[in-house]
Amino acid sequence: MPIKVEGLTRIKEKEKIFSVLLEAFERYPRVSGVFPDKDRRQLVTEASLRYHASYDMRYGRAYSLDSSCKEVVLLLDSKKLQHSKLRELLAGCNSSRYRSLIHQLTEEEKACRTELFREMEEMQRDLSFPDHFIYIDFLAVRTPYQRQGRGKMLLEEIISYSEKVHLPLMLFTDATEQVHYYQNLGFRAVGITSSKKFKYINTYLVREVHSGND
Repeated sequence: MPIKVEGLTRIKEKEKIFSVLLEAFERYPRVSGVFPDKDRRQLVTEASLRYHASYDMRYGRAYSLDSSCKEVVLLLDSKKLQHSKLRELLAGCNSSRYRSLIHQLTEEEKACRTELFREMEEMQRDLSFPDHFIYIDFLAVRTPYQRQGRGKMLLEEIISYSEKVHLPLMLFTDATEQVHYYQNLGFRAVGITSSKKFKYINTYLVREVHSGND
């Protein structure tokens, strides 16, 4: 059953979504530590965002508060989280723009990027998550509109939807200062992973469905 958050506007235009993500994730914490040079970091960040967001849009949905798309959130049913070469191909993950970005990286940079994301996947295998949940993969707000409560408004609509369909929410953040923000919205930390090599920390948070008696 597709995710349908009625209080939000669905965004289908990929480039509009990529634009918001690239602006909001200009300093992607776990990428910044590995690629300190701004130009090289931007190549890796854009390639990674395009790859993962393409998958999310194909098998999940992207939403904003309205069609102006000053903010965006990508949602995915946990049953669709398992990637495969065929799924990635159908989603357009390896688009011409993605291939062009990867082509501009050195062999060493390509290997480092691959190891960075492979390590992250390996570290989270030991964590325990609900059997079925809605995954919040990206939540981004354009720079001029940050700190205006727009991200919170997105989350409140998503929380209402999760309660309606009786599915918990899960997300992770590599910005430790954001953990308290999510906890104030009812999320609880269920696991923390730390990369000794790449020097970043991921905190995984879940918001359970509340019963009517809570």
